[in-house]
Amino acid sequence: MERTKITKGDLADVYIRIGTSRLNPAHQFVKSHSIVYDCDEYIWRGKLVKDSPIVFLHGDGRLLPDSGCYNQISGPGVTFSGAEACADLKFSHALVCPVDGHDLIYNFVEGESRLTYVGKSAIHTLYIRIYDNNTGIDNDRWLVISME
Repeated sequence: MERTKITKGDLADVYIRIGTSRLNPAHQFVKSHSIVYDCDEYIWRGKLVKDSPIVFLHGDGRLLPDSGCYNQISGPGVTFSGAEACADLKFSHALVCPVDGHDLIYNFVEGESRLTYVGKSAIHTLYIRIYDNNTGIDNDRWLVISME
C-alpha cells in the first residue's frame, strides 16, 4: 500500500507532545491529501522514545481526540491501524478492543486515558486522520493512527 509522501505541504494545526516536549515546528504535523483514504491526513516524522507518554493537540492546547465529544453511536477514541501502531502504542484507562485477525485496535477513551509509546526508541513517521461525530460538526472526536 503506497502512503502519502511527506513534503513541505501545508503546516497543520496538529502537534505531537512526546513526554515534556514543547509545541514547536519540530513537533508540528503537515497536512496532505491521502491517496490511500482520499481525505486529509496529517503526517509527522521524528523520534519516539520508549515508554514516553504521547499527546496530540492543537496549537491552542485543545487535546485530540476531545474526550468530551459523544454522538448517538459512540464516544471519543483512537484507532491504531497497522502492525507497527498496534504493537508500539498502548492506552491505559481506556476500553481497548483489538480486532481478531487484523492489525486494528479500537481505543475508546475518556479524560483519564493515556497514550504511551512502548516500542524501541527510533525515528518513525506517524499518519493521523481526524474524524468528527458523523453529523458534520467538526469536533475532533476520533483519530486513526498509522505509523512506519
